[in-house]
Amino acid sequence: MFWRRLGTPGADASATAAPPSAVPAERVGPLPPEPWDPAAPVARLPVTNDGLQPLELVLEPYCWSEWLEPGSKVTVVTMGRPDTNRPWTGTSVPDEPFELQYLADTLVVWPYGDLVLLLDAAGNELYRYP
Repeated sequence: MFWRRLGTPGADASATAAPPSAVPAERVGPLPPEPWDPAAPVARLPVTNDGLQPLELVLEPYCWSEWLEPGSKVTVVTMGRPDTNRPWTGTSVPDEPFELQYLADTLVVWPYGDLVLLLDAAGNELYRYP
């Protein structure tokens, strides 16, 4: 296959260039997360499985669940609205950032903020729900 066009100025210089397939492609992947609003109220709920059996953590209304092995730690973070007196819109308990329901081997968390994050023990963002 020919990589240069004959009869064009600079054709000899382009003959030594790498083939198009050897040029590194741009990085393709998820965009970095948007920063948090510093004026928004933040509530954190640390969850640790101190039991001997795996614990299922369910985030509603997102229908998301994850099994936490014994000794695992995560933090559920919710951010309320900065421009109101009542930043969280709890349904059964007004103005509370979280509602919890504990079942056998399952913890259901209802975060009532506009933005919900799940962080691992080191503070790295695992999931984000707008």
